[in-house]
Amino acid sequence: MIGGGDVLEHPDLSAPASPMTYLSADMPTPSTLIMHGGRDQLVPFNQSCRLYATLKALGKDVTFYELDNACHACYGFRSARALRLVFDWLSDRL
Repeated sequence: MIGGGDVLEHPDLSAPASPMTYLSADMPTPSTLIMHGGRDQLVPFNQSCRLYATLKALGKDVTFYELDNACHACYGFRSARALRLVFDWLSDRL
């Protein structure tokens, strides 16, 4: 829900809130790490898939991991695996 309307019924209301609205091939974009919980009940998994595909198609440096047992930004994101993925990703880019 954005502004009291369903985003699927009113894509014009949700566009300003979507990072994909602001992406283009010629716009500098920092390296991006996307991590999505496989049990996330708040944000649909396909939104991360679409963001990843868009960034990849634009030739951007993007990495995407699904954390199978993670919920939305909590359980699973503090696991040893998740932290290792973040630290490895950062060490490759710093």
